[in-house]
Amino acid sequence: MAADTQGDTLILGVGNPLKGDDGAGVLVVQRLLARPDLPPGVTVLDGGTAGLGLIPLIENYRRVVLVDAALMGETPGTVRRFAWREARVAGHERPLSLHQSDLADALTLAEALGSLPPEVIVFGVQPQHTDWEQPLSEAVARALPDLIEALLSEVRS
Repeated sequence: MAADTQGDTLILGVGNPLKGDDGAGVLVVQRLLARPDLPPGVTVLDGGTAGLGLIPLIENYRRVVLVDAALMGETPGTVRRFAWREARVAGHERPLSLHQSDLADALTLAEALGSLPPEVIVFGVQPQHTDWEQPLSEAVARALPDLIEALLSEVRS
């Protein structure tokens, strides 16, 4: 579901809410869609676990801001912002997200096809647990309000 029909910027949350903290990106999208203060020209979508299916979702935007659980070796709930180019250069030493192969493969293929937006930013949140049928951890739940504010700041700039 989108906050507006099609704008310049896409906030795309990915993940699986049935796997604990892996659902952080999807929860962020749900909370953003409930806010009345989204800037004009910003579309918000739930990308779920679409993998290569993300390409048609992102290709018509100038800027894409991805939100996902990311295994970064940090304290659970830690949020980091990085550009796709930083994540791509780091390769497997620094996972892009829990969906490393799906998400990274989709972005790499989009780039090879000339469909990658000019600006791709990733906001990753370090999960505590990603087991099936687990609730969101307290650490990640506490991080979500600040993550949402950081996303809004990003798209307003």
